[in-house]
Amino acid sequence: MELKVPFYNVVNILLPGLAFIGICAFLFLDKIKVFVLAITTLGSAGLEMLLTVAFLAITYEVGYIIFRLGDVMIEPVLKKMFGWAEYKDFVAAQKAGAKSLEIFSREYGYARTQITLFIALAIVFGLEAQWGFLTVCVLCVMLFVLTARSHIKKTITTVNEYLIKPESEVINS
Repeated sequence: MELKVPFYNVVNILLPGLAFIGICAFLFLDKIKVFVLAITTLGSAGLEMLLTVAFLAITYEVGYIIFRLGDVMIEPVLKKMFGWAEYKDFVAAQKAGAKSLEIFSREYGYARTQITLFIALAIVFGLEAQWGFLTVCVLCVMLFVLTARSHIKKTITTVNEYLIKPESEVINS
């Protein structure tokens, strides 16, 4: 079976899902041990493969939910806080040769997903009264908000530069 997952999906979906599940597994280690013990008593060789595939599927789904929550809940807040380039202007600037926009967009998407991940972890840590970890999560949210702001500002600046320049300058730059 050949499985091709784009790198963007690995970074923005699979890894955040893995991080969320992995951190929750450490937080609820005693409950996980009981679950693993119950599974291992079933004693089937194919069970390990089934559990591995199930774990990857669950991890991907959790990561996809985190990714989509970032798109639906975090992005409007970031756009309201820091502004945004209109999509038609973004596309026009890309067509005019602004190659860096793809990188800014990808990095912004990654920062947005990380903001969502750390907000979700902060909620879990808050519910479990793990104040030190909650503080780390809040600091990470702040870090990635600043990162997103940086990429938004770079995107707006680049789009504006490519929309203002005469076409002959854009071709020569």
